Amino acid sequence: MNRITQERIASILGPAPKPTAVWERQFDGNDEDLRQIASCNWYEVCTQDLWSYIHDLAYVELQPDLFRHAFPACLHFWQHSLLRNESAERGDADLHFSLLNGNILLKMMTKQERERTLDFLVDGFLDRIDLERGFAYEYPGKSANAWIFRFNSLGLIAPVISRIWQSWWTMETPGQAVAAIKYASGLIYFSNENPIYPPWTQGEGGGGPYLTECDACIYDRGWLRENLDFLHLTLTGDYISEKVGMAAEALLGQPEAEIASRIASELQSRQDTISLREDELLSQLAKTKLEQVRWE
Repeated sequence: MNRITQERIASILGPAPKPTAVWERQFDGNDEDLRQIASCNWYEVCTQDLWSYIHDLAYVELQPDLFRHAFPACLHFWQHSLLRNESAERGDADLHFSLLNGNILLKMMTKQERERTLDFLVDGFLDRIDLERGFAYEYPGKSANAWIFRFNSLGLIAPVISRIWQSWWTMETPGQAVAAIKYASGLIYFSNENPIYPPWTQGEGGGGPYLTECDACIYDRGWLRENLDFLHLTLTGDYISEKVGMAAEALLGQPEAEIASRIASELQSRQDTISLREDELLSQLAKTKLEQVRWE
């Protein structure tokens, strides 16, 4: 059962009547888009209109009642873009950047509302992880790395990595186990060795898993310190060995069992590689997007 529902999104900020007037000035002068958002139910907001509002989150003085009415539409967009393996962008407006640049979680919410928003980000990501089946390499028109990119975007904007990780790596669902093995494979193998992700080619693209890339338009900072500290304490060779073994066991009898068992059996001979890759991962995540070296 999905953790995120329309009712849950609506409950994050609570009941929010439609604004009777709009005084907010849209960043690009598209005031009519704001009036359109104000006139309809939040779950009916056109994603094209969100281009205007996501820009406003980053750059302008926000009208409080319009924010409370429109922000659930932004969260709905974030969740559905994640489930579709797409970035949380509309045109040149990126929701992750806007949340960060506008300091939205602190400036526009109470402590309780902020906590409910963080809970939403955690559970929304876990809903996506539960869908990760079959060691799919590429989806039609979509990247098999998209959920990893979103994970890294969360690492930039919200102190939620420990909560996501601790639920994800319990292997309570086949999707969690598949995602854990896919992620761990980036630490166990170099790009030309990975049994899940064949090397990138000019004709077919692909490659991965790209453990340092994100889907956010944030170029001037690395992961939040609390997120980095958690991963630094968690990622060890012993931890990866234990958890990949758990994942392989969880997938016994499932279509992914053969590849999962193969990766688990190869772990002990690759401890030096895992240690090297873990150090490199943490180093790269601490850097800005412009400073990072592409993960191979």
